[in-house]
Amino acid sequence: MEKPEEAFPRIRALLTHKLVKKYGLKKSLVAHVMGVSPSAVTQYLAGRRGRRQSDAKLAEEIEGLAARVARKIELGLVEAAASEVQAYLNQLISPKPAQPQQIEGSLLEEIINSLRSRMELEEEAARKALELSSRATSPLAKLLLKQMAVDSLRHADIINMVIVALRSGGDTSINAPDATLISQMSIFESLSEAQKLSETPIASLSPAIRALLLSIDMDEEKHEKLLKIALSGQPAEPEA
Repeated sequence: MEKPEEAFPRIRALLTHKLVKKYGLKKSLVAHVMGVSPSAVTQYLAGRRGRRQSDAKLAEEIEGLAARVARKIELGLVEAAASEVQAYLNQLISPKPAQPQQIEGSLLEEIINSLRSRMELEEEAARKALELSSRATSPLAKLLLKQMAVDSLRHADIINMVIVALRSGGDTSINAPDATLISQMSIFESLSEAQKLSETPIASLSPAIRALLLSIDMDEEKHEKLLKIALSGQPAEPEA
């Protein structure tokens, strides 16, 4: 039976082929995102390194991964694309702790199907916003549309990671040390709350500028809610 780490060359070959042949990305850029040399990319494409055979499940995963990576690159998020590839490889070799199934099978499938439908909607929204931003002539209009594209893409990535977590059946709780790290952000969120842009005299500015500035306040409010929800019911970390 093939070990997960032994499958890496095959996965890289499949992903490289998709990114170069289907999405038309430059070999040098694909090499950077994949964390390999340009010569390795050439070997993957020529079939001299890594077999491109795959089962239906792997083919579907690689298709989705390639689409997400290509979208990130298209939005200029090259390092995020590289992190996406590395995260996929890491989850193949990360130990998956045995956990009792918390959600009944049919309900889990219903949840995942709903999440997948929303993910596809977010991906389509990102594509549309990116297309419209390329046609816009005003720099601020381009910025607004690109922000929407990035947000939609981030939403799709979040949903995808949640689906992966639910499928794995592993522990989805936040441990005490990680909860402490997350709670440290509350300091910065409090500072941002004290400097709300909506409280500055922006009423005379154009609607586009007001929208962009107020979107920052909305993000900070969202961060505050995220912290409260994520840390609710978390046990305190034992003192040293």
